[in-house]
Amino acid sequence: MPKRTDHIIQPVRPDADVLVLGAGPSGMLCALAAARRDQKRGVSRAIVLVDRERTTAHKLRASGGGRCNCANTNAAPKRYLCGDPRFPGPALKACPAERILDLLRGLGLSAHEEDQGKLFCDQGAEALTNALADACRRAGCRFISGRAITGLAAPADPGGLFRADTEAGPLFAPRVALALGSPAWPALGGTDITARLAGMLGLAHVPARPALTPLLLSGADLETSRTLSGLSVPAALSLEAAEGRGAVRVEDDLLFTHQGLSGPAALRISSHWRRGETVTIDLAPGADLPALLRQPGRGKTLARTVLATILPRRLAEARLAALPDGFSALPGKRLAECSRAELDALVRLAAHWRATPKATAGMARAEAASGGLDTRSFSPKTMECRAIPGLFALGEALDVAGDLGGFNLHWAWASGFAAGEAI
Repeated sequence: MPKRTDHIIQPVRPDADVLVLGAGPSGMLCALAAARRDQKRGVSRAIVLVDRERTTAHKLRASGGGRCNCANTNAAPKRYLCGDPRFPGPALKACPAERILDLLRGLGLSAHEEDQGKLFCDQGAEALTNALADACRRAGCRFISGRAITGLAAPADPGGLFRADTEAGPLFAPRVALALGSPAWPALGGTDITARLAGMLGLAHVPARPALTPLLLSGADLETSRTLSGLSVPAALSLEAAEGRGAVRVEDDLLFTHQGLSGPAALRISSHWRRGETVTIDLAPGADLPALLRQPGRGKTLARTVLATILPRRLAEARLAALPDGFSALPGKRLAECSRAELDALVRLAAHWRATPKATAGMARAEAASGGLDTRSFSPKTMECRAIPGLFALGEALDVAGDLGGFNLHWAWASGFAAGEAI
Protein backbone atom coordinates (compact mmCIF):
# COMPACT_ATOMS: atom_id res chain seq x y z
CA MET A 1 0.00 0.00 0.00
CA PRO A 2 1.30 3.50 -0.77
CA LYS A 3 2.30 5.50 2.26
CA ARG A 4 -0.38 8.02 3.15
CA THR A 5 0.82 11.61 3.03
CA ASP A 6 -2.51 13.45 3.26
CA HIS A 7 -1.27 15.31 6.33
CA ILE A 8 1.66 16.86 4.46
CA ILE A 9 1.20 20.56 3.79
CA GLN A 10 2.08 21.46 0.24
CA PRO A 11 5.23 23.57 0.03
CA VAL A 12 5.27 27.17 -1.14
CA ARG A 13 7.82 26.21 -3.80
CA PRO A 14 7.37 23.02 -5.83
CA ASP A 15 10.15 20.50 -6.37
CA ALA A 16 9.76 20.94 -10.14
CA ASP A 17 7.72 22.83 -12.69
CA VAL A 18 7.26 19.63 -14.67
CA LEU A 19 7.53 16.21 -13.07
CA VAL A 20 7.95 13.33 -15.55
CA LEU A 21 7.24 10.00 -13.86
CA GLY A 22 9.19 7.38 -15.80
CA ALA A 23 12.45 7.85 -17.72
CA GLY A 24 11.73 5.55 -20.63
CA PRO A 25 11.62 6.70 -24.26
CA SER A 26 8.29 8.55 -24.03
CA GLY A 27 9.19 10.18 -20.72
CA MET A 28 12.64 11.32 -21.85
CA LEU A 29 11.35 12.68 -25.13
CA CYS A 30 8.54 14.51 -23.34
CA ALA A 31 11.10 16.14 -21.03
CA LEU A 32 13.46 16.97 -23.91
CA ALA A 33 10.68 18.45 -26.08
CA ALA A 34 9.43 20.56 -23.16
CA ALA A 35 12.93 21.81 -22.35
CA ARG A 36 13.70 22.73 -25.96
CA ARG A 37 10.37 24.52 -26.27
CA ASP A 38 11.22 26.50 -23.14
CA GLN A 39 14.57 27.47 -24.64
CA LYS A 40 12.92 28.77 -27.81
CA ARG A 41 10.50 30.84 -25.72
CA GLY A 42 13.22 32.11 -23.40
CA VAL A 43 11.58 30.40 -20.44
CA SER A 44 13.38 28.56 -17.66
CA ARG A 45 11.52 25.73 -15.92
CA ALA A 46 12.72 22.91 -13.70
CA ILE A 47 11.96 19.63 -15.48
CA VAL A 48 12.60 16.54 -13.38
CA LEU A 49 12.40 12.89 -14.44
CA VAL A 50 11.82 10.29 -11.72
CA ASP A 51 12.47 6.59 -12.26
CA ARG A 52 12.67 3.60 -9.94
CA GLU A 53 15.64 2.15 -11.83
CA ARG A 54 19.25 3.32 -11.53
CA THR A 55 19.71 2.69 -15.28
CA THR A 56 17.23 4.43 -17.54
CA ALA A 57 15.01 2.85 -20.17
CA HIS A 58 15.72 -0.89 -19.87
CA LYS A 59 13.11 -1.71 -22.52
CA LEU A 60 14.56 0.78 -24.97
CA ARG A 61 18.05 -0.63 -24.43
CA ALA A 62 16.75 -4.12 -25.24
CA SER A 63 14.57 -3.15 -28.21
CA GLY A 64 15.10 -5.11 -31.38
CA GLY A 65 17.51 -7.39 -29.58
CA GLY A 66 19.73 -4.36 -29.07
CA ARG A 67 19.47 -3.31 -32.72
CA CYS A 68 16.66 -0.89 -31.86
CA ASN A 69 13.75 -1.01 -34.28
CA CYS A 70 13.01 2.61 -33.39
CA ALA A 71 10.10 3.48 -35.72
CA ASN A 72 8.13 2.42 -38.77
CA THR A 73 7.42 4.35 -41.96
CA ASN A 74 3.94 2.75 -42.04
CA ALA A 75 2.84 4.02 -38.62
CA ALA A 76 -0.89 4.73 -38.77
CA PRO A 77 -3.88 4.23 -36.42
CA LYS A 78 -4.78 0.91 -38.10
CA ARG A 79 -1.53 -0.59 -36.77
CA TYR A 80 -2.61 0.00 -33.16
CA LEU A 81 -5.09 -1.56 -30.74
CA CYS A 82 -6.99 1.14 -28.86
CA GLY A 83 -10.45 1.48 -27.37
CA ASP A 84 -10.85 4.57 -29.57
CA PRO A 85 -9.25 3.62 -32.92
CA ARG A 86 -8.99 7.31 -33.89
CA PHE A 87 -7.08 8.39 -30.78
CA PRO A 88 -3.50 7.70 -32.01
CA GLY A 89 -4.11 9.57 -35.27
CA PRO A 90 -3.27 13.21 -34.41
CA ALA A 91 -0.03 12.40 -32.57
CA LEU A 92 1.10 9.98 -35.28
CA LYS A 93 0.32 12.52 -38.00
CA ALA A 94 2.40 15.12 -36.18
CA CYS A 95 5.25 12.62 -35.77
CA PRO A 96 5.92 10.84 -39.08
CA ALA A 97 9.04 8.74 -39.53
CA GLU A 98 10.94 11.75 -40.92
CA ARG A 99 10.54 13.59 -37.63
CA ILE A 100 12.02 10.65 -35.76
CA LEU A 101 14.91 10.55 -38.22
CA ASP A 102 15.42 14.27 -37.54
CA LEU A 103 15.49 13.49 -33.82
CA LEU A 104 18.17 10.85 -34.37
CA ARG A 105 20.22 13.19 -36.55
CA GLY A 106 20.02 15.82 -33.82
CA LEU A 107 21.40 13.25 -31.39
CA GLY A 108 24.29 12.47 -33.73
CA LEU A 109 22.75 9.16 -34.79
CA SER A 110 21.36 7.66 -37.99
CA ALA A 111 18.94 4.94 -39.10
CA HIS A 112 18.24 2.72 -42.05
CA GLU A 113 15.06 1.11 -43.37
CA GLU A 114 14.53 -2.64 -43.63
CA ASP A 115 11.56 -4.77 -44.67
CA GLN A 116 7.99 -3.67 -43.95
CA GLY A 117 9.06 -0.08 -43.22
CA LYS A 118 11.08 -0.92 -40.09
CA LEU A 119 13.63 1.75 -39.15
CA PHE A 120 16.69 0.62 -37.19
CA CYS A 121 19.11 2.90 -35.39
CA ASP A 122 22.53 2.27 -36.99
CA GLN A 123 24.34 2.80 -33.70
CA GLY A 124 22.04 0.46 -31.72
CA ALA A 125 19.69 0.71 -28.76
CA GLU A 126 22.31 1.45 -26.11
CA ALA A 127 23.70 4.40 -28.09
CA LEU A 128 20.23 5.84 -28.68
CA THR A 129 19.26 5.53 -25.02
CA ASN A 130 22.44 7.20 -23.80
CA ALA A 131 22.26 9.95 -26.42
CA LEU A 132 18.66 10.76 -25.46
CA ALA A 133 19.50 10.89 -21.75
CA ASP A 134 22.55 13.09 -22.42
CA ALA A 135 20.42 15.44 -24.55
CA CYS A 136 17.94 15.76 -21.68
CA ARG A 137 20.73 16.70 -19.28
CA ARG A 138 22.24 19.22 -21.70
CA ALA A 139 18.80 20.81 -22.05
CA GLY A 140 18.68 21.27 -18.27
CA CYS A 141 16.51 18.32 -17.27
CA ARG A 142 17.36 16.58 -14.01
CA PHE A 143 17.09 12.84 -13.31
CA ILE A 144 16.14 11.34 -9.94
CA SER A 145 17.00 7.64 -10.22
CA GLY A 146 16.32 4.69 -7.95
CA ARG A 147 13.13 6.21 -6.58
CA ALA A 148 9.91 4.29 -7.15
CA ILE A 149 6.58 6.08 -7.36
CA THR A 150 4.08 4.75 -4.82
CA GLY A 151 1.19 7.19 -5.14
CA LEU A 152 -0.14 10.24 -6.92
CA ALA A 153 -2.68 12.85 -5.82
CA ALA A 154 -4.19 15.62 -7.93
CA PRO A 155 -4.33 19.22 -6.67
CA ALA A 156 -7.20 19.91 -4.31
CA ASP A 157 -7.69 23.35 -5.87
CA PRO A 158 -7.15 24.77 -9.38
CA GLY A 159 -3.59 25.97 -9.74
CA GLY A 160 -2.41 23.72 -6.91
CA LEU A 161 0.30 21.10 -6.93
CA PHE A 162 0.29 17.39 -7.69
CA ARG A 163 1.84 15.23 -5.01
CA ALA A 164 3.84 12.23 -6.22
CA ASP A 165 4.61 9.91 -3.33
CA THR A 166 7.91 8.05 -3.55
CA GLU A 167 9.83 5.65 -1.34
CA ALA A 168 11.95 8.60 -0.21
CA GLY A 169 9.14 11.08 0.40
CA PRO A 170 6.78 13.19 -1.72
CA LEU A 171 7.57 15.41 -4.69
CA PHE A 172 5.36 18.35 -5.70
CA ALA A 173 4.78 19.96 -9.09
CA PRO A 174 2.02 21.83 -10.96
CA ARG A 175 2.37 19.55 -14.00
CA VAL A 176 2.91 15.80 -14.16
CA ALA A 177 3.52 13.45 -17.07
CA LEU A 178 2.71 9.78 -16.46
CA ALA A 179 5.17 7.65 -18.42
CA LEU A 180 5.40 4.60 -16.17
CA GLY A 181 4.68 2.01 -18.83
CA SER A 182 2.72 -1.22 -18.65
CA PRO A 183 3.07 -4.64 -16.95
CA ALA A 184 4.66 -6.14 -20.09
CA TRP A 185 8.18 -7.56 -19.82
CA PRO A 186 8.57 -7.34 -16.00
CA ALA A 187 12.20 -8.49 -16.21
CA LEU A 188 12.89 -5.15 -17.90
CA GLY A 189 10.85 -3.07 -15.48
CA GLY A 190 7.22 -3.64 -16.46
CA THR A 191 4.82 -3.05 -13.53
CA ASP A 192 1.14 -2.41 -12.86
CA ILE A 193 1.81 0.95 -11.18
CA THR A 194 -0.13 2.86 -13.87
CA ALA A 195 -3.30 0.91 -13.04
CA ARG A 196 -2.80 1.58 -9.33
CA LEU A 197 -2.30 5.30 -9.88
CA ALA A 198 -5.40 5.38 -12.09
CA GLY A 199 -7.39 4.06 -9.15
CA MET A 200 -5.99 6.73 -6.84
CA LEU A 201 -6.87 9.47 -9.33
CA GLY A 202 -10.31 8.07 -10.16
CA LEU A 203 -9.42 7.59 -13.83
CA ALA A 204 -10.82 4.80 -16.00
CA HIS A 205 -8.27 2.10 -16.81
CA VAL A 206 -8.67 -0.70 -19.35
CA PRO A 207 -7.36 -3.99 -17.85
CA ALA A 208 -4.00 -4.91 -19.33
CA ARG A 209 -3.59 -7.95 -21.56
CA PRO A 210 -0.33 -9.37 -22.90
CA ALA A 211 0.39 -8.46 -26.53
CA LEU A 212 3.14 -9.57 -28.92
CA THR A 213 3.78 -12.76 -26.97
CA PRO A 214 4.18 -16.44 -28.00
CA LEU A 215 1.24 -18.85 -28.21
CA LEU A 216 1.35 -22.02 -26.11
CA LEU A 217 -0.03 -25.24 -27.60
CA SER A 218 -1.13 -28.55 -26.11
CA GLY A 219 -1.86 -32.10 -27.20
CA ALA A 220 -1.07 -33.21 -30.75
CA ASP A 221 -0.37 -29.64 -31.91
CA LEU A 222 2.28 -29.28 -29.20
CA GLU A 223 3.90 -32.57 -30.21
CA THR A 224 4.04 -31.37 -33.80
CA SER A 225 5.60 -28.06 -32.72
CA ARG A 226 8.20 -29.85 -30.60
CA THR A 227 9.11 -32.06 -33.55
CA LEU A 228 9.67 -28.91 -35.61
CA SER A 229 11.34 -26.85 -32.87
CA GLY A 230 13.71 -24.28 -34.34
CA LEU A 231 12.12 -24.29 -37.80
CA SER A 232 10.99 -20.91 -39.14
CA VAL A 233 8.73 -20.61 -42.21
CA PRO A 234 6.62 -17.91 -43.89
CA ALA A 235 2.99 -18.31 -42.85
CA ALA A 236 -0.34 -16.54 -42.64
CA LEU A 237 -2.24 -16.80 -39.34
CA SER A 238 -5.87 -15.79 -39.08
CA LEU A 239 -8.71 -15.49 -36.60
CA GLU A 240 -12.40 -15.44 -37.46
CA ALA A 241 -14.47 -12.38 -36.57
CA ALA A 242 -15.51 -12.24 -32.93
CA GLU A 243 -17.62 -9.94 -30.77
CA GLY A 244 -16.09 -6.48 -30.87
CA ARG A 245 -13.48 -7.50 -33.44
CA GLY A 246 -13.40 -8.23 -37.15
CA ALA A 247 -11.50 -11.06 -38.75
CA VAL A 248 -7.72 -10.78 -38.36
CA ARG A 249 -5.00 -12.06 -40.69
CA VAL A 250 -1.25 -11.56 -40.40
CA GLU A 251 1.41 -12.81 -42.78
CA ASP A 252 4.96 -13.12 -41.45
CA ASP A 253 7.54 -15.67 -40.31
CA LEU A 254 6.33 -18.40 -37.94
CA LEU A 255 8.74 -20.12 -35.53
CA PHE A 256 8.05 -23.52 -33.97
CA THR A 257 9.26 -24.01 -30.38
CA HIS A 258 9.13 -26.61 -27.62
CA GLN A 259 6.17 -24.72 -26.15
CA GLY A 260 4.21 -23.80 -29.26
CA LEU A 261 4.29 -20.97 -31.78
CA SER A 262 6.52 -17.91 -31.82
CA GLY A 263 8.16 -15.67 -34.38
CA PRO A 264 6.63 -12.48 -35.78
CA ALA A 265 3.43 -14.13 -37.10
CA ALA A 266 2.52 -15.71 -33.76
CA LEU A 267 3.46 -12.61 -31.75
CA ARG A 268 1.33 -10.39 -33.94
CA ILE A 269 -1.77 -12.62 -33.88
CA SER A 270 -1.43 -13.05 -30.09
CA SER A 271 -2.41 -9.40 -29.57
CA HIS A 272 -5.87 -10.22 -31.01
CA TRP A 273 -6.32 -13.82 -29.77
CA ARG A 274 -8.74 -14.64 -26.96
CA ARG A 275 -8.81 -17.82 -24.90
CA GLY A 276 -10.67 -20.62 -26.69
CA GLU A 277 -10.25 -19.20 -30.18
CA THR A 278 -8.82 -21.30 -33.00
CA VAL A 279 -5.97 -19.99 -35.13
CA THR A 280 -5.95 -21.04 -38.79
CA ILE A 281 -2.41 -21.49 -40.10
CA ASP A 282 -1.64 -21.25 -43.82
CA LEU A 283 1.86 -22.63 -44.37
CA ALA A 284 1.84 -21.77 -48.07
CA PRO A 285 0.52 -18.18 -48.14
CA GLY A 286 -0.14 -16.90 -51.61
CA ALA A 287 0.09 -20.33 -53.26
CA ASP A 288 -2.81 -21.76 -55.28
CA LEU A 289 -2.50 -25.28 -53.88
CA PRO A 290 -5.44 -26.89 -55.77
CA ALA A 291 -3.91 -25.66 -59.04
CA LEU A 292 -0.45 -26.91 -58.04
CA LEU A 293 -1.79 -30.38 -57.28
CA ARG A 294 -3.48 -30.56 -60.68
CA GLN A 295 -0.55 -29.33 -62.76
CA PRO A 296 0.14 -31.45 -65.87
CA GLY A 297 3.03 -33.80 -65.28
CA ARG A 298 2.42 -34.22 -61.53
CA GLY A 299 0.07 -37.17 -61.86
CA LYS A 300 2.77 -39.78 -61.23
CA THR A 301 4.27 -37.91 -58.28
CA LEU A 302 3.62 -39.21 -54.77
CA ALA A 303 1.52 -36.99 -52.50
CA ARG A 304 4.35 -37.05 -49.94
CA THR A 305 6.84 -35.80 -52.54
CA VAL A 306 4.57 -33.03 -53.79
CA LEU A 307 3.92 -31.72 -50.28
CA ALA A 308 7.68 -31.68 -49.65
CA THR A 309 8.11 -29.39 -52.68
CA ILE A 310 5.64 -26.93 -51.15
CA LEU A 311 6.84 -27.10 -47.54
CA PRO A 312 10.20 -27.89 -45.93
CA ARG A 313 10.51 -31.69 -45.74
CA ARG A 314 10.39 -31.80 -41.92
CA LEU A 315 7.23 -29.75 -41.92
CA ALA A 316 5.65 -31.78 -44.73
CA GLU A 317 6.25 -35.06 -42.87
CA ALA A 318 4.92 -33.60 -39.62
CA ARG A 319 1.74 -32.43 -41.32
CA LEU A 320 1.26 -35.79 -43.10
CA ALA A 321 1.46 -37.46 -39.69
CA ALA A 322 -1.59 -35.37 -38.71
CA LEU A 323 -3.82 -36.81 -41.45
CA PRO A 324 -7.22 -37.83 -40.06
CA ASP A 325 -8.42 -41.42 -39.92
CA GLY A 326 -9.21 -42.85 -43.33
CA PHE A 327 -6.35 -41.07 -45.10
CA SER A 328 -3.41 -43.14 -43.86
CA ALA A 329 -2.59 -44.39 -47.38
CA LEU A 330 -2.59 -40.90 -48.92
CA PRO A 331 1.16 -40.06 -48.50
CA GLY A 332 2.17 -43.04 -50.67
CA LYS A 333 -0.40 -42.46 -53.41
CA ARG A 334 0.33 -40.86 -56.76
CA LEU A 335 -1.66 -37.69 -57.33
CA ALA A 336 -3.49 -39.23 -60.30
CA GLU A 337 -4.80 -41.93 -57.96
CA CYS A 338 -6.09 -39.48 -55.33
CA SER A 339 -9.77 -38.73 -54.96
CA ARG A 340 -11.04 -35.17 -54.70
CA ALA A 341 -11.45 -35.68 -50.94
CA GLU A 342 -7.82 -36.77 -50.66
CA LEU A 343 -6.57 -33.79 -52.66
CA ASP A 344 -8.66 -31.51 -50.46
CA ALA A 345 -7.08 -33.15 -47.41
CA LEU A 346 -3.61 -32.32 -48.77
CA VAL A 347 -4.63 -28.70 -49.24
CA ARG A 348 -5.96 -28.53 -45.68
CA LEU A 349 -2.70 -29.93 -44.32
CA ALA A 350 -0.73 -27.08 -45.84
CA ALA A 351 -3.16 -24.18 -45.86
CA HIS A 352 -5.81 -24.85 -43.20
CA TRP A 353 -4.10 -26.14 -40.08
CA ARG A 354 -6.46 -25.25 -37.25
CA ALA A 355 -4.83 -25.04 -33.84
CA THR A 356 -6.38 -23.88 -30.57
CA PRO A 357 -3.71 -22.46 -28.23
CA LYS A 358 -4.15 -23.20 -24.55
CA ALA A 359 -2.82 -19.76 -23.57
CA THR A 360 -0.30 -17.08 -24.42
CA ALA A 361 3.10 -16.93 -22.75
CA GLY A 362 1.73 -14.02 -20.70
CA MET A 363 3.21 -10.74 -19.53
CA ALA A 364 6.54 -12.35 -18.67
CA ARG A 365 7.33 -12.70 -22.38
CA ALA A 366 5.10 -9.98 -23.81
CA GLU A 367 6.80 -7.22 -25.76
CA ALA A 368 3.80 -4.94 -25.15
CA ALA A 369 0.45 -4.86 -23.39
CA SER A 370 -2.93 -3.74 -24.62
CA GLY A 371 -5.00 -1.83 -22.11
CA GLY A 372 -4.00 1.13 -19.97
CA LEU A 373 -5.49 4.51 -19.15
CA ASP A 374 -8.73 4.96 -21.08
CA THR A 375 -7.91 7.28 -23.98
CA ARG A 376 -11.36 8.87 -23.81
CA SER A 377 -10.10 10.71 -20.74
CA PHE A 378 -7.22 12.35 -22.65
CA SER A 379 -6.71 14.78 -25.51
CA PRO A 380 -5.37 13.01 -28.62
CA LYS A 381 -3.43 16.16 -29.58
CA THR A 382 -1.74 16.99 -26.28
CA MET A 383 -2.12 13.83 -24.13
CA GLU A 384 -3.54 16.00 -21.34
CA CYS A 385 -6.23 14.59 -19.06
CA ARG A 386 -9.60 16.21 -19.70
CA ALA A 387 -10.75 15.93 -16.07
CA ILE A 388 -7.44 16.74 -14.35
CA PRO A 389 -5.68 19.72 -16.00
CA GLY A 390 -1.91 19.51 -15.77
CA LEU A 391 -1.86 15.72 -15.88
CA PHE A 392 -0.50 14.12 -19.05
CA ALA A 393 -0.13 10.44 -19.98
CA LEU A 394 2.00 8.95 -22.72
CA GLY A 395 3.53 5.81 -24.19
CA GLU A 396 2.52 2.47 -22.73
CA ALA A 397 0.59 4.15 -19.89
CA LEU A 398 -2.26 4.75 -22.35
CA ASP A 399 -4.55 2.14 -23.91
CA VAL A 400 -2.55 2.11 -27.15
CA ALA A 401 -0.67 -1.05 -28.23
CA GLY A 402 1.20 -1.22 -31.52
CA ASP A 403 1.90 -4.00 -33.96
CA LEU A 404 5.30 -5.65 -34.16
CA GLY A 405 7.91 -3.74 -36.14
CA GLY A 406 8.79 -0.55 -34.28
CA PHE A 407 5.21 0.69 -33.88
CA ASN A 408 5.31 0.81 -30.07
CA LEU A 409 8.49 2.87 -30.00
CA HIS A 410 7.00 5.08 -32.70
CA TRP A 411 4.02 5.68 -30.41
CA ALA A 412 6.37 6.45 -27.51
CA TRP A 413 8.06 9.17 -29.59
CA ALA A 414 4.76 10.51 -30.98
CA SER A 415 3.01 10.76 -27.60
CA GLY A 416 6.21 12.11 -25.98
CA PHE A 417 6.48 14.88 -28.57
CA ALA A 418 2.79 15.74 -28.23
CA ALA A 419 2.89 15.97 -24.43
CA GLY A 420 6.28 17.70 -24.30
CA GLU A 421 5.15 20.49 -26.60
CA ALA A 422 1.97 21.05 -24.57
CA ILE A 423 2.97 20.47 -20.95
